[in-house]
Amino acid sequence: MANNFTQFQGSNVQDGFNVQALFSIVNNATDSAKAKLLIIQNEKSSISIGDMFEMQMLMNHLSQLSEMSTDVISASNTAISSMARNIKS
Repeated sequence: MANNFTQFQGSNVQDGFNVQALFSIVNNATDSAKAKLLIIQNEKSSISIGDMFEMQMLMNHLSQLSEMSTDVISASNTAISSMARNIKS
């Protein structure tokens, strides 16, 4: 009976995930919030309620993206630490 499974060669390397994509998403959200602040700053005479709501939405979005990035990196760090402990023992 032939074995259809490939044997582990020891040369298989798995790459980690790219955190640069997370940083890029947070940077884009930061740029959007900064752009909106600049628009509000240039309209010195008045700020509309719509602008205030839009700014609040942008800041909430930035906060959520930042928290999500932190949570993903923290979870991966915990998983890697756990794997390292299991290998060591």
